[in-house]
Amino acid sequence: MTQPVDQPVDGREGPAWPSAGLLLLRGQLSEVVSWARRGIVPVAVAPLEGWTAVLPNGDSHAAAPYDDALTVLAARRVPPRLGPALGFFVIDGRAVITAQERPRRRRARWVVWEPERGVVHPPGLDIAPPSSLLRIAGAGSRSELVEIMLERHIAPARMLAAVVAVLGLPGPRLLVDPAGGADLPGRVEREPGDRQVAWFEDAVRDSVLLRRELGHGR
Repeated sequence: MTQPVDQPVDGREGPAWPSAGLLLLRGQLSEVVSWARRGIVPVAVAPLEGWTAVLPNGDSHAAAPYDDALTVLAARRVPPRLGPALGFFVIDGRAVITAQERPRRRRARWVVWEPERGVVHPPGLDIAPPSSLLRIAGAGSRSELVEIMLERHIAPARMLAAVVAVLGLPGPRLLVDPAGGADLPGRVEREPGDRQVAWFEDAVRDSVLLRRELGHGR
């Protein structure tokens, strides 16, 4: 079992858990590799039992606040041709699930779960109901899924691995043992291109300047 490290999480007293991430897409391997190359996060891509898995493989190449590879990967939109997609991440001691359907919705929907609190509802995020996760996965038991999400005393990675297993998806062990992803057959590693990172940072800078001009923030 993944053991917590005794240090604060986001300034709160209590344990923090190691980060982990697994993004599952329905797109073909070559197309997902091309998409991954256009991001700002180093990743490993591999075929995984009918899905294509994307695993974080290093730090984001962008500056703060976009330097958290897992948060950036979780928030990245998956184009319809590569979807649907389900993401499972341990970020800042929380279990995070993302659901992107094709072509039903363009925005991702989210599940955020915290130890001792269970499912929480951060403002500004569209919530993914169990029915959405089951529909994308194409399998699973709603009652078992809900039961897992009601659990409050379990390590985030273990909770996510249980969700992946109940949904009949591949790769639950990669959440409790991320190092195991190094042995995936057909694994392809991709680093972000310098030009892509520069484009991203220019776009962020332009967006910030526009918001300042419009009086919407600093």
